[in-house]
Amino acid sequence: MEMEREQKSLWHVGIESHEGSLESPTERAKTVVDPGDEGEKHMRHLQEGNGLLRSLRNFETWIDRKLGVEAMGVERVPEDKRRPPQKLNMMFFWFSVLISPTLIPIGSLGPIFGLSVHTSVILTIFAALLGTIVPAFTATLSPPSGLRQVAVARYAFGIWGAKLCGLLNIIVNGGYAVIAAVVGGQLLVAVSGDSIPLAAGIVIIVAIGFLVSFCGFTLIHHYERYAWIVALVLICVTWGQSARYFSPTPGLSTLSGIDYSGACLSYFAVVFGVACSWCPIAGDYYIHYPADTSKWLVFCLTYFGQVLPTIFVGTLGNHFGGIIMSNDEMSTIYNTKGTGALILATLRPAGWAKFACTIFALTFLANVIANIYSSALCIQLWGKHFLAIPRFIWCALTSAVVLALAWGGRNKLEAIIDNFLAILGYWTLASGSSSQSSTSGSGRGSAATISARGRIRPACRLGWPEQRLC
Repeated sequence: MEMEREQKSLWHVGIESHEGSLESPTERAKTVVDPGDEGEKHMRHLQEGNGLLRSLRNFETWIDRKLGVEAMGVERVPEDKRRPPQKLNMMFFWFSVLISPTLIPIGSLGPIFGLSVHTSVILTIFAALLGTIVPAFTATLSPPSGLRQVAVARYAFGIWGAKLCGLLNIIVNGGYAVIAAVVGGQLLVAVSGDSIPLAAGIVIIVAIGFLVSFCGFTLIHHYERYAWIVALVLICVTWGQSARYFSPTPGLSTLSGIDYSGACLSYFAVVFGVACSWCPIAGDYYIHYPADTSKWLVFCLTYFGQVLPTIFVGTLGNHFGGIIMSNDEMSTIYNTKGTGALILATLRPAGWAKFACTIFALTFLANVIANIYSSALCIQLWGKHFLAIPRFIWCALTSAVVLALAWGGRNKLEAIIDNFLAILGYWTLASGSSSQSSTSGSGRGSAATISARGRIRPACRLGWPEQRLC
């Protein structure tokens, strides 16, 4: 009982708001790990006992000291070591990730399925409004705990269940990174006049994405704070210049009866899955915010940061789908060269079109960066041996896998979106629902506790995985 009274609820930890930190990168590297945590001691023992791991850790510490590169992985960020970005970054971050042509091929699926443009727009709006609720909620769990989103999943799924969650998250993240890399590569190929192969364009996008994800939290937040501004201007221009090609019959659907209903449900599931799929990583970028940050503020900034660009770009994709289905010339461009070439064909004059598409290609980086960074953290959750390997190594491995998948699937983008990512959207909904149940269903403050030295302890009331492990 005395120990219980000494513990603080994970969801009600209050700390002072540190707007900045004067500590050096070396000091940060030394204090990231709780010296009283047996798991962390074992991890350090693994690193010290292996020459390669020791060299990698020393390199990580050195590069953090020289360049300020993040030297931590999935470990909890203690309250006194947090360096919070501005609160509006919670919204600007998602603007940068989602205001890009990534959602154009997804939105175009509605008319391609046989739905009218008008029906597709309505489904896009409602699917985004509903699907975004889940990641906006799960994002509120990371500031109080200081844990990455996938680590919070331990309180809903248990130790081994969270490892499975990490694997599924990697698959989801990799799928969306592949879409961004392929469409970004298509834009570069279109701009070059087919002088570079699509594979080379994909390599460029993934390589730059890896470099930023390698640097970690601080650089990612700086980049994502401003990247959306240029992307928003370009998307607005694309709306205006592509309007001349919009379908002359936006209310016409080629389906009826049961086929129409099935197409509506299928397309709704795709968009809902896309909107919902950010829930396993939403909190990864909030761990430095104070534990007493308003949950409503976190929820609202995350919700509007995701839902507004999803609707804005997704409905543009609906109209591009109408272009594909109603304009034979544009349909040929799409079928032979992909979405990137289609975007280029709608812009005028030619010089501006090439410049705009070059910048457009760079807007995909925000999406690729976020997915690579969060996937690396998911890998570290698999165990102490994975955690002993520095985060930047896992970023490199994840980038290589994304590159290989994008290379192999560069001519099958529509099939990837339709058959693969729609199914995985259901997993993210289940993940978010379980997180909600674990934090509210067992009573407030029962999800976890923090001891006096800051060690996280799962509560034993959350379900069978914890009951067996506690």
